[in-house]
Parts: sequence; C-alpha cells; structure tokens
Amino acid sequence: MKDRVFRDPVHGLIEFKAGDRPIADLLETRAMQRLRRIKQMGFAWLVYPGAEHSRFGHALGAFHIAQRVTRRLDLPATVALHVKVAALLHDVGHGPFSHAWEHVFTGHDHEHWGARIATEDAELVAALEMLEPGLPSTLRTFWGKGYKPHFARKLVSSQLDVDRLDYLLRDGHYSGAGYATYDLDWIIHAIQIANVAANQRADDPSDLVVDYRRGMYAVEQYLFARSYMYAQVYHHKTVRAAEWMFIKTLERFAHLTRHGAEPASLPIAGAMARGVTVSVADYLELHDVTLTTALDHWAGYGAKPSDDPVLRDLARRLVDRQLFKTFDLGDDKAAADYLWPQALEVTQKRFGDAAGSYVHLDTARQVGYLAADDEELHVIDHPRYGAVTLSRLLEDMPLGQPMAAIRLVCAPELVDELRPLVEHALQRGRGRK
Repeated sequence: MKDRVFRDPVHGLIEFKAGDRPIADLLETRAMQRLRRIKQMGFAWLVYPGAEHSRFGHALGAFHIAQRVTRRLDLPATVALHVKVAALLHDVGHGPFSHAWEHVFTGHDHEHWGARIATEDAELVAALEMLEPGLPSTLRTFWGKGYKPHFARKLVSSQLDVDRLDYLLRDGHYSGAGYATYDLDWIIHAIQIANVAANQRADDPSDLVVDYRRGMYAVEQYLFARSYMYAQVYHHKTVRAAEWMFIKTLERFAHLTRHGAEPASLPIAGAMARGVTVSVADYLELHDVTLTTALDHWAGYGAKPSDDPVLRDLARRLVDRQLFKTFDLGDDKAAADYLWPQALEVTQKRFGDAAGSYVHLDTARQVGYLAADDEELHVIDHPRYGAVTLSRLLEDMPLGQPMAAIRLVCAPELVDELRPLVEHALQRGRGRK
C-alpha cells in the first residue's frame, strides 16, 4: 500500500507508514470525512477570522501525538494500536458546531455518539475489523472504563492527553493567539508509565506519570497556556455571545417542534427534539453545513423565512453577525443575582414572552483542571511530596482556582436601558467590599 502523508501546519508531516499505514483507511470512511465539515472551534471564527480549521485536522494531530507517545513509551503493539485509533476517532461523534449543539440535545454528547458510530456504522465497523477483529467492541470499552491497562485510556482522555496536547497548539496557531505555546517535545519526553502506590487497582497498578524533575516546568507551561486560551479565546465574550445565540436559536427550534410547529430544513434534529431514536446514518448527515443552511432558510435567505418571528429573528442576527452585547460582571455573584430580575423585567417589556431568548446570565467557568479519579495524572520525584497527584500540585499554583467570569448577554437594543442597572449593581458590590 502507498504511504499516506499529510502536511500539517502545526506538526509538520503526519505520516501513516509501515505498521500504521492500514490505519489511514479509516480516513476514507464517511464518518471521518464528515469531520472536515465541523469547525474545531465552534463560533470562534466570528472573532478570530483564521479559526476556520476542522475537527478532521485535529483528529490527525491527536493521532500524530499518539504515535509519538506510544513510541516513546514502547507500548505493546496491540495497546499502541488501540491508543492511536482511539485518538484518531475520539471526536467522530461531534455534532454541528461541537459543544454548543450538546447544550440543546442533552443526552446526545459526542462520546455517546462516538461509541455508537464506531459500533453501528457499517463502513467504519468494517474498516476497524480489518485492522483487528473485534476492534469496534474494544473501542467501546476503551472509551468507557473497562479497558486494561487503564493508563492507555488516560493517554486519550485525562488532564494531559493527546487531545488537549494537540488542540491547544492547533487552536493557538489558527486563531493567531500567542498564548498556546508550550514545549510538547519535553512533555512527551517526561511522560512515563510506573506503578503508583496510591493506585487502588490491585490488578492494574501501572499508571501514567510525569517525572517532576524532568518535565514539570513544561507541564506548568502547558497549564498556563490552557488557562490563557480559555480566558482569551474559548471564553472570549463575543464567542460566548455567538454560542449562546446559536443555543437559543436551536432551543426555539426544538420548542416549536415539540409543540407541533416544526420549522423546515432540519428534520433529523426535529426527530431528536421529539425524543425519537435517530440512526447513526441519519446523525452523520448533521454537520456545520446542514445547520448553516437551515439558519439561512429560517432567516429567509434562499427559502421562505420561518413563520415564527423569534426563530426568524435569531437566525437572521446570527447569519448576519449582528451579535448580542456583553456586560462584564467579573466574579460578583451577588451583583449578578441583584441585577438579573431587573434585566429580565426590562427584556420582557421589549420582547414579551420571548425575553428568555434575548437576555442571558452567562457564567464561563474553566474547570478543566479538576480531574475525576480515573483521569488523574500522577507526578513522581517531587522534592517535597515524592509521588503526588497533579491536582494536589495545582492547589499550590494560581491555576488551582478555577477562573470565573459572569457576564450579562443581551440584544443590542437593550444596552442603553441595561447599562445604568449594571453600573448600579457593580457599585453595590464595591460598597460591600
């Protein structure tokens, strides 16, 4: 078979050669090609014009890092195959516009759909079976919590996994933000597999660790990069406003659908809104292009506009980038609680029963460093603690406290009336201090 090589702006050449060449056949499946039509960063491109990259490119990047890590750790060939394939397919279940979609269609997160696609899509199942008999079922246990050795799962999903290691560098590159630089080479050099005394799995004592003396500065650099990217890019006020508008548009669509007035152009999402079980084949028809087309139609571009004035208005604002405005309340929850009923009253006077679609109290919390027990990363050879969890070390760092930002998001025509209310609420907060 001819080698497959991709030129990547982040990692250079990403190669499917020798024993990894058969894995490239997964890329030809419809399920993987669909990821070319899902943007990696949701609505960030409305703020950062370069952030148009897709989840397909990210999947390649995660695979590439998995190649490097499994080679560095000298994992058994079978375990290495499972890690590399899981890395390549880890986002195959994402819906249109990624995480914003999951806020509306709860219970249908990308992990759920990824497991279904890997075990129900005939084309992908056949390609996986060619790699290794029973691989679809193995991946289901890999993405769950039954796979052994357990550390292999952490390489794909943990505080320091191939997913995060790629998307920070990739999103920083395409957004143009300079906050995402960290020493990937040295982190890979510092990762080890070792038996950890605190590990409660007697039958599977090995775990993923980082040598403190060798790699902790690189890990800290990575953590700071991640914190900055959340603060300045992922949770940028305009990005969050656009995401919230998209969520409210789809919530309006779902509400109309459940009440017998389903808008045209998005029948599969309509079935999901009604609680109908959707097939994998139908789900794979959903991507950013189908959603963008539906938004255009509801707004009246290229089709008869939606009969519902709220859906029509929200879709048109989003398509035309007439985005909602934001008031920053910092971390003053008391001010937010005081302000919210007044803001809602102002909005109700303007928009009536649809007020909930035009004002929102947004809390953007970065809790990515708080790991579940099965995602915890261990640090060894610490000069003070010896062996310790990364979460424990984070308590001693500024990053140990999750950042919080409370914002009032509203339609632009509400700004003048809400501004004095916001200023008064913040003054009360300063008075309390």
